[in-house]
Amino acid sequence: MARMRRLSLATTAVLILSGCSQSPEKAAKQARDAAGSWGATLSAAAERWSGGEISTRYFQTVVMQAQISLQKEAQTARQSGGDAAAAPVDAVASHVSTLADAVRRGDRAAAVDAGHAAASEAPAEKTPPVARPQ
Repeated sequence: MARMRRLSLATTAVLILSGCSQSPEKAAKQARDAAGSWGATLSAAAERWSGGEISTRYFQTVVMQAQISLQKEAQTARQSGGDAAAAPVDAVASHVSTLADAVRRGDRAAAVDAGHAAASEAPAEKTPPVARPQ
């Protein structure tokens, strides 16, 4: 759950920073980053819900927050970078209603499938490992 909260906070920071006018390239990168982050968050949350590690209410909140944030991110990306910049966000967002429907039905397998599909639309950038002193 801590990872999801960090991802949610990071996405919120991206949304706040993206409110300013920016170059199309920067808008596209921020949109890709937000899409990747939300895709990973939705996938992880669906898996946790499927395994009973998080409550249905918490998972519903994650899905609802994703929908709101992705809509705002798509709008910002479109304003600064056009439809192409918003495409990764739109691709991830296209799976949110499937996730919400799966939660309403209590269909955990469908939620996992939709979460994985969302994550595959905009894979999050992998960060290189950090060397730790021995």
